[in-house]
Amino acid sequence: MENKFFYKFLENITKLDADNIKNILETFETERTIFKKILDILDDAFIVMDSEKIFYMNQRAKLLMISPNIKLPISFEEAYRFFGNKTLYDFLSIIKNKEGYEKTELIEHGKEDRFYEIEKFFLEDIYFIIKIKDLTETKKIELQLKNIESISALNTLAAGVAHEIKNPLTAIDLHTQIILKRIKNGLKVPDEIMEYIKTIDEEQKRLGKIVNDFLITSRKRELKLSLESINSIIDEILELLKPEFNENSITLTKEYEKIPDIFVDKDYLKQAILNIIKNAIEALQMKNEEKKIHIKTFYDKNTDSICISIIDNGIGIDQDKLQRIFEPYFTTKDYGTGLGLTIVYKVIKEHGGDIKVESHKDRGTSFSLYIPITRGAKLIR
Repeated sequence: MENKFFYKFLENITKLDADNIKNILETFETERTIFKKILDILDDAFIVMDSEKIFYMNQRAKLLMISPNIKLPISFEEAYRFFGNKTLYDFLSIIKNKEGYEKTELIEHGKEDRFYEIEKFFLEDIYFIIKIKDLTETKKIELQLKNIESISALNTLAAGVAHEIKNPLTAIDLHTQIILKRIKNGLKVPDEIMEYIKTIDEEQKRLGKIVNDFLITSRKRELKLSLESINSIIDEILELLKPEFNENSITLTKEYEKIPDIFVDKDYLKQAILNIIKNAIEALQMKNEEKKIHIKTFYDKNTDSICISIIDNGIGIDQDKLQRIFEPYFTTKDYGTGLGLTIVYKVIKEHGGDIKVESHKDRGTSFSLYIPITRGAKLIR
């Protein structure tokens, strides 16, 4: 590649003494090292080559091509053995002989699709530079933003519809309870009609829960904080669920540490914990051997948080579904709404906390809810 200063230096090399030659060569080496370091810290991949050989690759190029041990220069054909990314290699083999080339995007299909933007810049004579930009993270963000915009618009519309549905449901519930009360007080109705009334009562309650769950997930809630004992909140929930534990022959064990009271939205947090425990009960209903739920609380000094762990030995969650369990409307149940764990995620995040999940197929699932001790104090100031 032509460098006028370099060729001028060669023309006059016989007129220079050893010190001058040494100084010029040291300058060349310094500039080369600086240039290499600059290219190595760039986010984009750069490959200098001609139609037969590869002369230079910066660190990003070696990373994208999965070729950390390649020694340059190297013939393009021989480089095939060193390139782990065959998709990019095959694409380079197509464009290296093209006289003209415009910027294009390439998709590499695999466990996770990756997106690249590739450009070819011609240098003087036969040499050119291939620039590869990894667009995968950018594409992910774009997709997430589109999803957020779509979900936000849909939620706004659906929340209004859900609110309108709730009003007639309340009226149905009220009149159903009046009828049931009249029957209890002596009103005679045929057994067949009584079964219809019970079905109406059960279904409207189920529909009411779906509407309430949706409204919780679609609306931002101002936390109503109060100083509460987490252990006591859990005990209140367990007392409520005692009939379900007995009905399903579930052994419950508790392991409470002495932990400080913290500021939480009690009703909101109870909903989250209740959802997880009910999920655990449902996961155990499909097992024939001993059914266990273990609940423990402790102070986690690494996060300065109170941790609530709910562990079951149920059917577990498939690993390919584990990453999606908090997504709205994603469910593995035939009758589920897909909002239960979305509510859990929303509640814990709005308390400034975090959630960790571990699950193994046919061995059980562990949910750990972390609620910062200092978060509540900050929220009430």
